[in-house]
Amino acid sequence: MAEPPLTGIEPEQATLAIEGWNAQDLESRQLFERCLGSLAAQNFPIHRCQVLVIVDAAVPKEEINWIEDYLPNASIAPVRAATYCRTKNRAIGAARGEVLVFADSDVRYAEDWCTSLIGCLSSGNDMVVGSTQFDDGPLSRTLNVTDWSARRPSSGPGDWFHANNLAMRRSVFEKISFREDIGRSAGGSVNVLREQLRHMGIVPYFCLEAKALHHLAPFWLKRLRIGGYHVQYRRAAPEAEWSWLVRVPILAPMLATGGTLVKAYQRAWMLRSTLRLGGLSLPLYLMGIAAVKAVECLGAAMVIWAPRWVSRRFGWFDVPHDPNQASQPA
Repeated sequence: MAEPPLTGIEPEQATLAIEGWNAQDLESRQLFERCLGSLAAQNFPIHRCQVLVIVDAAVPKEEINWIEDYLPNASIAPVRAATYCRTKNRAIGAARGEVLVFADSDVRYAEDWCTSLIGCLSSGNDMVVGSTQFDDGPLSRTLNVTDWSARRPSSGPGDWFHANNLAMRRSVFEKISFREDIGRSAGGSVNVLREQLRHMGIVPYFCLEAKALHHLAPFWLKRLRIGGYHVQYRRAAPEAEWSWLVRVPILAPMLATGGTLVKAYQRAWMLRSTLRLGGLSLPLYLMGIAAVKAVECLGAAMVIWAPRWVSRRFGWFDVPHDPNQASQPA
């Protein structure tokens, strides 16, 4: 006997796309298994969906055969010279469903995550963003406010957007693509796409109930890289918000990071009632955010003032060449 659908959208109408790039970049099969285990435990019948697992075409088959132990119905979708954004674009091109749901390999999802996302789509929304937070760890609550939290304490429309906890209708995903020339990871590409969606008149719906926990990466290198991306994507996409901040090399690190600091402060103020101890803890959160942004400012300065050294030492923005793929327009 077939299971009844838990939302107004039938499972056969949905595509679940899981990128494998993050786990490969972190060299962590354990994170990938944690992600797939949480997806296999969903109360939405994803075994009736189209399930895509997008991995680098260079990865030997024997290193990914274990994936079917978690998701027997999954199809492996290889992508050449894989980067985070190329895996997302590969999913967009391969999706057969009327609904596309994105999941990331370094994130684990609550059992009602998919049901919540698709339920919000069924209510008439074209794009739904779930609530991602960091795993428990040092500064994780401060970093949640800095990176992941939407600027609202409850579900509703807004401008918040990230690609590790996202669902959208075909009418949206057929019109978009992720910029592949800004860096190997999501970085500023997601910010550029958010600007494009705004110009298209598409307002994401934030779904608080679609909960997920993101791997908490080592602090210093992660924050330095994020600071670098604040500069890099504004250079690559002059149409992006506040791109003029990076036109003055001497002041660019302070200006770009200062803009993100103001936004993080605004987010903390709007979410003050949800913070630990309520508004009483707000000053502590603001000091923590300032400390995080100070490290990001250092990363932005490294990219502005020592770009060749950053490229040699870290390669954050080095995109592997794919000879079979035309470069994306700026």
